[in-house]
Amino acid sequence: MNAIILNSGMGTRLGELTQNNPKSLVKLNENETIFSRAISILSNFDIEEFIITTGYLNEVLINYCEENFPNINFTFVHNPVYDKTNYIKSLDFIDDFEDDVILLHGDLVFELRTAEKIINSDESCVVVDTTLEIPKDDFKAKIENNHIKYIGVDYFEDDAVSCQPFYKLKPKDWQAWKDNIHVFCNNNKTSVYAENALNEITDKVIIKPLDLKGLLCMEVDNKDDLAKVKEILK
Repeated sequence: MNAIILNSGMGTRLGELTQNNPKSLVKLNENETIFSRAISILSNFDIEEFIITTGYLNEVLINYCEENFPNINFTFVHNPVYDKTNYIKSLDFIDDFEDDVILLHGDLVFELRTAEKIINSDESCVVVDTTLEIPKDDFKAKIENNHIKYIGVDYFEDDAVSCQPFYKLKPKDWQAWKDNIHVFCNNNKTSVYAENALNEITDKVIIKPLDLKGLLCMEVDNKDDLAKVKEILK
């Protein structure tokens, strides 16, 4: 199993907290960053390689990994046009492989039980939470016949459920999505979410909704999110 963690964004909504650090290196407390928490949790599982996409202040993140996690097998994939593209382009730079994939955004804060549920799934799946209110700006999912039909920030129908970018993907599903990501990038559709490429092929890529029902899994996009997750972690 491999893990892909997306870390190429600039995190401008966190203001001065990301002036000298990538977004994922924002501190949750004195001893823990968003990134270190994710790696510490995921390293409990049988993950052979952590593939880290980088962009903004990539050397800072690389040095942090080498200093704090010397025994973890990291591969860094740099997106040189991180400031002009969305993470769909970062994913296009990743080489193909034939193992199960854990895919998540680098600004996700989650708990061990969340990781256990998704990593132990026998099927391709993505995190949803039917106990939460529908977010205004974050991902929502449309579910039909117990599989994902659409993921986007712009879906507000009555059947929308809160969704977070934390996936487990079987090799054939990851490869199909990756192939369509490549088509998008070849056609210069690089300012959209990678989920736009996924939404075109959900008739053949069967991704199940994994309902967390209140377990912690949230993105830290701004200072309000950061304050909220710090309070939860207390």
